Formats: sequence, structure tokens, C-alpha cells
Amino acid sequence: MRKLLLLVSVVVFALVLTSCWPGSIPLVPKTLLIDNTHSSKGGDITRIVQAFQAKGYTVFYSSVVGFNPESYGAVLVSAPSVAYSTAEKAKLSTLLSLGGKVILLGEWFNYYNSAPLNSITAYIGANITFNNNLLQDNVNRFQSNSDWVTTTKFESHPLSMGLSKIVLYAACTLNAGSNAFVVARAESTSYTASVESLELSEATSVESGIDSDSFSSQVIIVVPLVVTARVGFGKVVAVGDSDLFSGFGTLPGAYVDQLNNLKLLQNIIDW
Repeated sequence: MRKLLLLVSVVVFALVLTSCWPGSIPLVPKTLLIDNTHSSKGGDITRIVQAFQAKGYTVFYSSVVGFNPESYGAVLVSAPSVAYSTAEKAKLSTLLSLGGKVILLGEWFNYYNSAPLNSITAYIGANITFNNNLLQDNVNRFQSNSDWVTTTKFESHPLSMGLSKIVLYAACTLNAGSNAFVVARAESTSYTASVESLELSEATSVESGIDSDSFSSQVIIVVPLVVTARVGFGKVVAVGDSDLFSGFGTLPGAYVDQLNNLKLLQNIIDW
């Protein structure tokens, strides 16, 4: 009996070391495929590339190697304007089944329509949707810009480790279903411009226009900004803004260097 237990222990240890144990160490290589063949409207990705390379990843572009995410460890999809074919979405599902990671970055409406991203999440079964709206905040904002919304509302998760505040530069909100986890949510002072009208009013606020003083301290209004999901052996990360990791910026320093944005990016890579 002891010999059998010892043999099982050795086999399990060997499987973990060789990344062949389902759900432990991913079966995928430390490679990132950046999709730049679906007319991305996302921000500058220079710093995203550098952050992955700093973690030991080799980075490839779909315009050079083709869109075959199942052959890589992670794929970045940033605000694509062109719809993905069924075959392409199936490849993303295959990547997740192997233990890979899909990172989806959205943008605000009406600069960007979230339909291509929502088609992906629906197909892969992530139960996350990107809303066609624009998040605003006149209180929790960065550099006095109501479009640059900050939040300190984080849930305990590997992605929120070491975070105290992040800033999103004109973002959309997300919806999180049953198998999704909300890592970061909007402050109660935030409000949105809807698809039907971009006239900003308290009637479209996170708190539905009700005075926050009337709420019990037990009430939490959850408006997701950063959401994760586990699909198969893989992981999905969805963020309502592509510029929060941008190497570009009109500020002293890049957008990604403000507050804890870079730390969030590093956490996404490590998760």
C-alpha cells in the first residue's frame, strides 16, 4: 500500500513539473499573440508588449504569424472593429481548453461598438458582456476629467493584489454573469451615458439617480469595470478600457504609469 501511495505521489509530482496536470500549471507556452488584424481601435500597446517581455514572454502579431491563438499561451484582443468568424472564435475556445488566457479590452461608445467583443464572450462561454456606454464621474476622477474615472473598489483576487486605485480613460462598463468574477467596480458616484443618448445626467447614474445618502450602508451597487472568468482550464480577463495600459499619454508619463494601472497589468500577466 505504501509503495502504491509513493508511486502515485511521484506520478502527480512529475505531471505538475511537466505542466500536464489539468488546472494546475497551464499546458501552454509563455507566448503572447497580439491580434492586430481585426481593425483594433484600442490604445498604444507598446507598454503591454514590454510588460509581457519582462515576464519572460515572447510576443507575436497576428498580422505576421496569422490568427492562430491555440498555438500560444495568451492572446490580446483590443477593441476589434471587425467581427470574428466562427472558426476564429473556435480557436480562442481551443486556447482556453488548453489552459491559455484571453485578454479582452473594450472602449467607450460611440467611439467603439462592443458587438465584436460580445460575440467572442458569448461563443467562448465567458458570460461577460461589454456595454455600449460611457462611464463618467464628477467626484472620483483623474486630472479633473469626468471621462477619466478612478476607482478604489476591488474584490479579493490575484488581479487586485497590491492595488489601491486605478484610472480608466473613457471606458465602458461590463456585465458579469454567473461564472464571472468582478475584480473592480465603479464608485457609487459614477454614472453612464447610454446607447440611446449621450446626454449625461444623474438619471443614468450608477445609483439610478437616487441620492446616495438614502442608501443603507449594507447596499453595494456593483457596476463591473474589470471582470475575470474561468473557461475550461483557461482564463478570461475583460476590461472596459484599452487606454489604461497605453504607453501613450498627454500627461507627464504614459497612461499605464498613472496610479496602479501598471500593477494591474502585471497581475493580469501573472494570473
